[in-house]
Amino acid sequence: MSSPQQSEPPRTVSHTGDPAPDRSPAPDGAEVFRIDPLTLAAVALLLFGASFPVAGAPLLFFWVLAIPAFAAYWVLRVRTTVDGRGLVARRPFTTTTVAWSDVAGITFPRFGFGKAALTGGGTVPLPGVTVDDLARLSAASGGAVPDPTPPAPEPETDTDRPDSRADRPADQ
Repeated sequence: MSSPQQSEPPRTVSHTGDPAPDRSPAPDGAEVFRIDPLTLAAVALLLFGASFPVAGAPLLFFWVLAIPAFAAYWVLRVRTTVDGRGLVARRPFTTTTVAWSDVAGITFPRFGFGKAALTGGGTVPLPGVTVDDLARLSAASGGAVPDPTPPAPEPETDTDRPDSRADRPADQ
């Protein structure tokens, strides 16, 4: 029991948001895979670095500010939305919708995001989807993409183990 002088910890912390805002499913049951929003911190550093040439010679280097602006646009725009019907890959200037019947498989390069191999040939990049997201991708696809992770082993109970005392010879 706590004394009246001890305070209770807050139920929510004001300086931290939702721990995984992009991990929650979309309202219609679709799963959205985005680039980590922390990438915007790198874009802010890029903006800081680009501001020096612009401050020194604004008429000559004003165009440099377009680089961090495009980088921020890219981070906020690209995503892959997956549901039981198919997937939607949004890139900076295009959006591609593919039904699961048109997907032959998912490939993952050594670095970067996955790609959907199509039955008719070709691939569709899947922004925001990495190998670590395969379990979420499988659940969101309704089984169209198999989950390669092995099931968790069952915990061993005392009845499953042989009695170790029965194997030992009797003391003489």
